[in-house]
Amino acid sequence: MNLLKKIPIRFTGELHDVKLVNFYIDMRELDGLVPGNIAVRDFHGRAMISMVNVMLRKMHPEIIPGLGYFDYRHIAFRLLVEDAGLNGGTNKGIFFLKSFTDQPVIMQAGGLLTDYNLELAEIRCIDRMLELNQGEKKISYALDLSAAGKPDRNLLETVSTLDRAYSAAGNELRMVRIMRERWPLRPVDCYHFETNFFETAELAGVFVVDDTIRYEWLPAENIRPCA
Repeated sequence: MNLLKKIPIRFTGELHDVKLVNFYIDMRELDGLVPGNIAVRDFHGRAMISMVNVMLRKMHPEIIPGLGYFDYRHIAFRLLVEDAGLNGGTNKGIFFLKSFTDQPVIMQAGGLLTDYNLELAEIRCIDRMLELNQGEKKISYALDLSAAGKPDRNLLETVSTLDRAYSAAGNELRMVRIMRERWPLRPVDCYHFETNFFETAELAGVFVVDDTIRYEWLPAENIRPCA
């Protein structure tokens, strides 16, 4: 593991224009993509990805006094993982399968300091639409923000509890908690969803957050040795 990732850095900032696009994929598509000491959450034989599209503003690492704020759009495939045994019987975790930015400097810094698995991509985004391209791979969606969506049963409860991210290196399992003052998810209609990042992607539902959310990304902590 990069030693810089072990520095206990707390990030603070604001979440703007949050979109959570949730979809299922077959478990077989994850072969070789997830560390063996992270357990993928099982949804009747499928995995779930909660893709976040968010504008991060006023981001600031508190360990570096005087460093200015920075903003960037962050898009990530967040894979839901099984961590109920660590949280009193409630699953709350994700693993960053892949994340994207269109800013090379952010990608380089993110690779040194975080476990986002951050990569460069071409991003076209307006309030209700996204098109992301990375070579031949792409994902796109279009939303009707005025129409109430009809997500899969229990999806709101599933997604609203996610507040910690896991990573693994060797026998070491690390967790970062995401502290938000609130998380008012609103289901909306998605009338277009397409991707070839995954062959079996099936949309489960989409949520948006209309408000600006202040949040903290706490320093990573070791959870327990992994076999």
